[in-house]
Amino acid sequence: MASAQRILTVDLGSSNLKAAAFQVDANGGLTLLRYGIKDLGLDPNKEQDRFPFIVDTLQNLLREKGLPPSPAYCSLSGQFAFTRFVKLPPVPSAEIDKMVVFEAQQNVPFPINEVIWDYQMLGGTGAKENEALIVAIKQDIVEQAAAAFRAAKLELMGVDVAGLALINSFYYSMGRPEDCHLLIDIGAKNTNLIFIEGPRIFVRVIPVGGHLISQNISNEFQEPYVAAETLKKGKGFVSLGGAYKDPDDMAAARISKIARTVFSKLHAEINRSVGFYRNQQGGSAPKRIHLAGGAACMPFADLFFKEKMNIPVEHFNPLRNINLGPDIDRGQVATDAFQLGELVGLALRKAGDCPVEINLEPASSKASRQKRRSMPYLVLGLLAWTVCFAAIAGINFVRSQSISSKTAELQSDYDQKTALAAKIESADKELSKQKERVEAVRHLVGQRDYWPELLVTLSQCTQSCTGLWLTQIDLMYFGQPVESLGKPGAPAMPGGGAVPRAGGPGPRNVPGRPMAPEKAVNLAPRGTELNISGFVEASQWDILNNFVANLQATGWFEKIDIIKREPPDGDQVATLFLLKATFKESRQLNLQP
Repeated sequence: MASAQRILTVDLGSSNLKAAAFQVDANGGLTLLRYGIKDLGLDPNKEQDRFPFIVDTLQNLLREKGLPPSPAYCSLSGQFAFTRFVKLPPVPSAEIDKMVVFEAQQNVPFPINEVIWDYQMLGGTGAKENEALIVAIKQDIVEQAAAAFRAAKLELMGVDVAGLALINSFYYSMGRPEDCHLLIDIGAKNTNLIFIEGPRIFVRVIPVGGHLISQNISNEFQEPYVAAETLKKGKGFVSLGGAYKDPDDMAAARISKIARTVFSKLHAEINRSVGFYRNQQGGSAPKRIHLAGGAACMPFADLFFKEKMNIPVEHFNPLRNINLGPDIDRGQVATDAFQLGELVGLALRKAGDCPVEINLEPASSKASRQKRRSMPYLVLGLLAWTVCFAAIAGINFVRSQSISSKTAELQSDYDQKTALAAKIESADKELSKQKERVEAVRHLVGQRDYWPELLVTLSQCTQSCTGLWLTQIDLMYFGQPVESLGKPGAPAMPGGGAVPRAGGPGPRNVPGRPMAPEKAVNLAPRGTELNISGFVEASQWDILNNFVANLQATGWFEKIDIIKREPPDGDQVATLFLLKATFKESRQLNLQP
């Protein structure tokens, strides 16, 4: 079988690491080639960085068991995962993604950008409501696992959760039982309760595991945790209770009672979970229990649950439909089989479709895999560019001979064109000067015609206004007469600031020396409005209003305001008025020379 059809599966538990190499045949069948189980060496009572322990244990296990580098899948302990089953109303398929994203944001107890999450729909076609399984793990935990795989030079293909991998393993080994089966996976720090009833699944994680037994032994015997763990594995079993006689070894008797206390606590949590599954999830009571996990190997654990639950209990065998390779110790694998369910479930991801396909692979792993896959294309591309470059270099070498012969000719032509460009530049400067002169003349011509045109316009506006005559017209710059700006004693320019004098500040007044006469400078750049004053027949304000309307209709002015109009006084024939007509910007007179 080609090496491409091999797969490596790794389960990163709370206290140990399990790995196995499988071979996938053409029909999707699995063959277990090699496997290994190794403690991480962590002390649960201490806050320790798991990463160096994971890297060291993984590399040692691969080397000791001769597990070949292959595409790898990884499962993480359920204690690190957030799992939630969410009911969804029947909606079109296109809307399901949006609804699940919303539910994930509402249910995941961490900011959604700090976790890696995935989901799978569990409801069947035509169901009254769909059910989504949402799984999320903190990014730093998944990235830590991915970094350990990179350190071991393994290509990580996917990340799953131990409990979900067990579901796939159960279906592969046991089929789809119509009645309810309860898979109890007892780990070091937590227990996965997995209800499987036909296509229906439900998972609940309980924070009770084998570590609690070791911790209680440590407290009872006043021994370090490592010694307590050794006592548990060497002498531990679950006390049968009742009228059964205690063993002669007093330490074993005490340990058995400690174990029974912890298992009783676990049994109480199982009863609560069964009630929740039946009442809230609409499931039925379990008809059979399957034990898995490291703590399930404790003697009489199966008898304890059989006594408490009053249903058949057996150790889960995930290798029922798995072929065993020639290097597998049949006797040892029979002892360890119930601990290998996660590894089989992960291997099924390569063999074919799985009932539950959750992938929590981090972005760094996807990018690394994509980089490795694109490397051959990059090498081929580089080789192609190298060949092209060499070909182009050869062609250029041949052409360089003909190019060098033309260089002198081109240089001569360049010198001639450079001299011509200097002449063109000189002519262009002279043309610019002539354009400036023409523009100055055009400006003067425009100023010459401006006032006659304005006076004609004002005259036309008064022709239809009998009883109104104009007496004075003043060109203004923002309320100031343009002729007054710049004169000594004139007000400041609009906007503030003093009015400068021509030639800059003059000399100080020295006694006996006459002051130099100041030369006024017209600082108004343009005329912005007209002040129009005159007389209108007394009480004939309609005439003035018509005049204002005539002015507005000329198109010269933006707006016209009546600043002043005197009321008639006795027998007065005419009254004075004052208008302020603001030019449109296009009609403002440019006063700059």
